[in-house]
Amino acid sequence: MSNTSTGHIKVKSIQDTAAPYGLYTTYITQSDKELKGSVLVLHGMQEHSGRYIQFAEYLASVGFAVLLYDHIGHGNTATDDTAQGYFQQERPQERLINDAIALHHYLKDKHPDHPHFIIGHSMGSFITRCVLQRIGNEFDGSIWIGTGAKTPGAEAFRALLALLQKISPRKRSKLINGIFSKMNNTKFRHEPDFDDTSWLSLSKTNRKRFQEDPLCGIPFTNNAFYTLLTILLTATKKGWQHSIPKSLPILLVSGQDDPIGGFSKGIEKTEKQLKESGFQEVDIITYPKKRHEILQEENSIEVFEAIAQWLLSHAKLHLIQ
Repeated sequence: MSNTSTGHIKVKSIQDTAAPYGLYTTYITQSDKELKGSVLVLHGMQEHSGRYIQFAEYLASVGFAVLLYDHIGHGNTATDDTAQGYFQQERPQERLINDAIALHHYLKDKHPDHPHFIIGHSMGSFITRCVLQRIGNEFDGSIWIGTGAKTPGAEAFRALLALLQKISPRKRSKLINGIFSKMNNTKFRHEPDFDDTSWLSLSKTNRKRFQEDPLCGIPFTNNAFYTLLTILLTATKKGWQHSIPKSLPILLVSGQDDPIGGFSKGIEKTEKQLKESGFQEVDIITYPKKRHEILQEENSIEVFEAIAQWLLSHAKLHLIQ
């Protein structure tokens, strides 16, 4: 059976006021399974780690110790409603990257003799890529879910957000939040059951769960959008892949109708960039008709299984070496 523990973990940060109690974490293992390795999971924007419990339990059932956590400005790490959708004023992108690195080191200290993996979804995938640019040699594999390539016009939009971040960092602009939603929903706007969450999932059940979750879909502040664009540009800038070890195995997972992945074009471009740069192992799995939240679609168990098998095969390689 799985063992689950929750709590806040304090990490050394630039500005502790963003998370005075620490980062809210959930740690899951399976007591009757031989430990194969550790997995750190980074969630996406406007959601929280609690949505990944089923995924983590599945990975634990095949032998992995899994650590989930809520980013600053999200979920149970945020101290109140005003903290939701806001990171911190000074160097917020550094905070997101450093928090992930700190929790990786927490897992590494806990399981020093086992392989370590990092999985990121959406915003979490771009943070993951930034982490790998710094300490990629500390991992035995990485999985990027719902990721993509550089977004056209991102630099210009970030310049505007940098100004808004200085003038009114905590403002939740209806215009900017609306633009983000409209961009992602363009392809789906003529569907009979269309709503603002259509881009997230083909599954109406998942979309309803998202809408009813009080910790999901909270509008981002100017500060948060500025941070998101900064992270995205760092993760996808020209030559982004050159500071990641070419020996690191990478798996890309996406729904073919995911707008963040450019409806497969962005994720295929990412795969091409990695392979042309000499990465030794890059795998890609795409699911027809599925959208952004591939871990929450109706075929989620199929996705869990594919990811678990990839992790097991690479954990086994580590033990052989």
